[in-house]
Amino acid sequence: MPRLARLQFIPFGWYYVALHSVAGRQLVTSHAELMTVLKLLRKRFRDTGAKLHAGYVAEREMHLALQVGEVPLRMITGGFQHEYARIVNRTHHEHGSLFRSHYHELLIQHQHRLVPLVHYIHWIRRLEAADASPNGLWWSSDAEYRGTTKQHRVTTNVVFRMLTRGAYNRLAQEEAYRGVFDKVPKPGDADLFKRGSKEDPRIVGDSQFITDVSRRTGRRHSSRNRRARALEEDVPGMVMRVIEQFNALCDAKLPRYQAGAWRRLVTFENVRSNLRKRPLPVVRALIASYLIEHGITTATQAARFFGFNPRSVSVGRRRSYERVCRGWFGTLPDILFSPGRGERSVESRDELREQEPELNGCSEPADLCGGS
Repeated sequence: MPRLARLQFIPFGWYYVALHSVAGRQLVTSHAELMTVLKLLRKRFRDTGAKLHAGYVAEREMHLALQVGEVPLRMITGGFQHEYARIVNRTHHEHGSLFRSHYHELLIQHQHRLVPLVHYIHWIRRLEAADASPNGLWWSSDAEYRGTTKQHRVTTNVVFRMLTRGAYNRLAQEEAYRGVFDKVPKPGDADLFKRGSKEDPRIVGDSQFITDVSRRTGRRHSSRNRRARALEEDVPGMVMRVIEQFNALCDAKLPRYQAGAWRRLVTFENVRSNLRKRPLPVVRALIASYLIEHGITTATQAARFFGFNPRSVSVGRRRSYERVCRGWFGTLPDILFSPGRGERSVESRDELREQEPELNGCSEPADLCGGS
């Protein structure tokens, strides 16, 4: 059965997110990496206005209950995944994806489902003992709710007030928490949060909530509307994918010092910014080519996503930047272009450099550099 398209983003919505590592890799291999995960999550949430209400991090998985702000959830998770994967790859001298491309996402009705969700997340380690980290490399927000740690990584007051019907006494809140969370979650809660509601596997809530969300986001859309929403729903993930492949190519083809400098520069935020520093203009052009040639967006939509004039994504301009990339690496990442294009013979570097724009001092067209 094909995977359902993700729901349209709902500002200030409440979500359950589960991230998993790709086969053969671990998210955390040391206590230092575990602390790095928590530090990056905290910074990411602070920068985007999101609030974490519960979390569990283990060697191969992460589970988060959060309320977002006005920044789409994909931007939050995508930015974190990219930054953390970059740190891990650099530390272990590896490259490639660290996280599975499709993560689990549920929109929840927090008035009725936040407490059961937090309960489930805090019990994951015990419910799935076979998958628990044997070396103790894990973290759970349960300790903050019980008052055994005061690191303030988690917003606890919402759950506490739900448990105590608005009482503000901290001792009474923690006692109420232990009275509920010391017990095993209700039967069926685990399956509900893994699979979603029967009416819609992307949502957990009562029938009225699901109906309201469906009316707000739209269950049926014309192809034109689906394409118009591609910038929000599909493009960020594609951009992250291209960035990962570009950074992997840097590791394979460039001197270590240059590859490291370019990896640090080529991030999701920088690619969408007005920065003109090499190699950002070329990366923008490569991503625009990928989006347009694979039918993910139109040229106008791609230009709008990056904030430059549509004429800057013309075929001729994209080809000129393709030649620049081929001059650097002698090849192109297969993921960026249609099948077969990577099989074409590559011109010599001298011939390419005679055709390509001068890169020193950012002499590329201003629109692809970030200008308008």
